[in-house]
Amino acid sequence: MTKIGKTFTIDQDIFNWLVEHAAAKERKVSYVVNLALRKIKQESEHWKCPVCGAFNDKESKSCYILTNGVFCEGKPPKI
Repeated sequence: MTKIGKTFTIDQDIFNWLVEHAAAKERKVSYVVNLALRKIKQESEHWKCPVCGAFNDKESKSCYILTNGVFCEGKPPKI
């Protein structure tokens, strides 16, 4: 993994929560921030099927997960 130094401006209350949360989870603040950004990235690249809960890429217009021999035909949620 490549490490890149970058400065961000955040609110004081968010910073305080971040420090406390990282300490409670026994993780570094940078780990918590990276994990949160990865989750946001995944959510921006995929959609969760409201029928079966599977994740599909943004280009998929329908969910076609096979469960018990039946294809799910869930549609992406309206944004």
